[in-house]
Amino acid sequence: MEKDRYLNQSIIRALRILELFAQREEPLGVTEISRLVGLHKSTVHRLVITLETSGWLLRMPETDKYRIGLKLIAVGKKAVSDANSITAIHPILEKLTQITGETSILTMVMGNQAICVDKVETSQRLMISSQVGQSSPLHAGATGFAVLIGMPEEEAFRTLSHDLPLPVYTDKTPTCMEELRERYKERRENGYVIASGEVDPGTTGIAVPLYFPYERCYGSLGVVLPDYRADEEKIQRVLAAVQQGACEARKRLDWGFEGPCKNM
Repeated sequence: MEKDRYLNQSIIRALRILELFAQREEPLGVTEISRLVGLHKSTVHRLVITLETSGWLLRMPETDKYRIGLKLIAVGKKAVSDANSITAIHPILEKLTQITGETSILTMVMGNQAICVDKVETSQRLMISSQVGQSSPLHAGATGFAVLIGMPEEEAFRTLSHDLPLPVYTDKTPTCMEELRERYKERRENGYVIASGEVDPGTTGIAVPLYFPYERCYGSLGVVLPDYRADEEKIQRVLAAVQQGACEARKRLDWGFEGPCKNM
């Protein structure tokens, strides 16, 4: 692409490091960052020192590990406050969790991943959760694949092709492009995705696609729960609630929606 000529590789590498911190809760050292991002240790050390000096990362003297700095936290809060769609849909997440008794999740696509941008957790002692900022694959799992089926087919598979070979998470993870295309067509026609154990063993997800006109990106609304609570009756009840929640979300997002929604 023409714009590739203007890309600064040092900045891209630094951003990859910052994205890594968004996906993990624990502090990280230079050696671990180097392994996770696939860059030489000396390169990572130089970038991390720059990020620390600029206030984007904070070094913990007792361990020589790093966590996100106050500047990154401030920018994140500003991004959330500016994201009108997230604010508009949050009450729907709260209602969805209240109705289903399970954790509800809102995701948006970023590159070839689905990013959790908001969540409301269940109060049950054993729960399936996702951290805000955590990424999920598009080719597996309910919340990610629901994002995919919201895209036109050509765009969906062009996006997947950027991540070949597709990562395998469990023995249930689909990676065959021909199979994924068939799954895409079937689930797009259905308008929802139900998946179990494709990314995390013992986890069932139910999700539907959304489109965010303000951010101009695809996403999904979903619920995740442990497999042992996901009997057929519960799945159908959660699916109905998620579909209703998505209906309300599309009205709030003004996604050219016509027709009434049932009351949640």
